[in-house]
Amino acid sequence: MVNLGLFSGAKRAKSVNVRFRLPYYTHWGQSLVVCGSDSLVGSWNVKKGLLLSPVHQGDQLIWCGSIAVSNGFECEYNYYVVDDNRNVLRWEKGNRRKVLLPQGLQGGEVIELRDLWQLVEFYRRLLYGFGLIWFLNIV
Repeated sequence: MVNLGLFSGAKRAKSVNVRFRLPYYTHWGQSLVVCGSDSLVGSWNVKKGLLLSPVHQGDQLIWCGSIAVSNGFECEYNYYVVDDNRNVLRWEKGNRRKVLLPQGLQGGEVIELRDLWQLVEFYRRLLYGFGLIWFLNIV
């Protein structure tokens, strides 16, 4: 049999689908992007990040998107609110998120990352600012 270069003798690495999922309400003309340390999510360039698609589930607006990765995939990422030209309007405060897939996945699996927008500033104000006093007065 002649090898025409269409198939290599090596086994093909099986991919795993990583699905990002974040409930977040946006204004008309805004979208969400996942951007991170790996080239599949833009290498920290928001204009090259993964543009998420909105899905309505009941009263929630859920933003979703998927990438196919290999076993052992590892990256840091954050979510960004962008306009139609992918100009950043808002981004998450706080620590970068991390994903690390274990070796030995069979391939074809879907790993769903169910995230929530990080509200670090809100909680900082709640605990250290006017919010703590307000909260203590209620209790």
